[in-house]
Amino acid sequence: MINVLIVDDSIVSRQLLKYIFYLSGDINVVAEAKDGNEAIRIMNDKKVQRPDIITMDIEMPGIDGYETTKRILEQHAIPVVIISSTLQYYSAEKAFRAMQAGAVSAVGKPPGLGSPDFYKHARELIDLIKKSASLKVNRRNSTKYQTQTVEKPLPPIEKKNAQQATEEIRNWIQTHQPSIIVIGASTGGPPAIQSILARLPADFCIPIVIVQHIASGLVNNFAEWLDKTCPLHCKLAEDGEKLKPETAYIAPNDIHTTVSWPDLLRFKLPSPGEIIVPSVEMLFHSAAEQYGARTVGILLTGMGRDGSKGLLELRRAGALTLAQDRESSVVYGMPGEAEKLEAAFCHAPPESIAEVLLEIYNAAHKEKERTQ
Repeated sequence: MINVLIVDDSIVSRQLLKYIFYLSGDINVVAEAKDGNEAIRIMNDKKVQRPDIITMDIEMPGIDGYETTKRILEQHAIPVVIISSTLQYYSAEKAFRAMQAGAVSAVGKPPGLGSPDFYKHARELIDLIKKSASLKVNRRNSTKYQTQTVEKPLPPIEKKNAQQATEEIRNWIQTHQPSIIVIGASTGGPPAIQSILARLPADFCIPIVIVQHIASGLVNNFAEWLDKTCPLHCKLAEDGEKLKPETAYIAPNDIHTTVSWPDLLRFKLPSPGEIIVPSVEMLFHSAAEQYGARTVGILLTGMGRDGSKGLLELRRAGALTLAQDRESSVVYGMPGEAEKLEAAFCHAPPESIAEVLLEIYNAAHKEKERTQ
């Protein structure tokens, strides 16, 4: 049985979530909170049964869902899932900031019982809660997860033989001129992606294409949030558009995003019954076919194994492949599968991955100056 604390200022929303969890048969609501202050009191009350997971609304009176999440995770190691009906940018920004503070995912509220899509959304929410409740999360330092870039020394790349990994990467940078960077992520990915892009300059010379598994309705907000918090121009990908430097392209929901020569984005319809859409594997496979050794492939935190085989395909094609390390991942599923396949040159935190991309940027500028 999974025990859940529901935090939402709307009694209607709380009742709807309770009914959905009742339908699951194995999710038990141990407490409800109508605002953030009450949620914090419940979490600190030793007489209340400890929940395995918290569902958190964003817009509430008093302290909002972002601040509540931050305060709870400073004291308790517990998964938090953001469930909010407001998809305007200012609310979505708080949801992404809550993920920076440690929330494992964000979804829209399910429609009411009268909606023909109610049971579909209910099943998806139940599945997310069950998967998220099993995640091991750590208490968060209140100063560690901020939107702005913190100026501090970056940690070294982590691997059993870190020196060898660093030498391999530097040798690759000296002998290759990458034309594209592809990134895949799932659970915990938004803050990891933001952490990387926020450290890159506005004139970063290589286009970046990103597949982030994210709830329907949030992907456009995700692109807007990245665009507002990172120097690079970040936008939702469009079928057939020309890839440009200084730009990060975010794959939309419900369609596969691939890359095609010469420097084009191409959408592909999923096959009947496909579950993972958009697929990191599809993006990485297309990059391996079209760009080969002129690719940098990056696989970040996430459940499952999407992208692990594609990362191996990229490495075999001569690309530079990087994966997030266990310590900084919210879920080590996707990068963990890549580790089993030895698909990555190394596993490192997002800050160190950004450092590698900056070395590529600096090498490109030196080559440009040399040839002018």
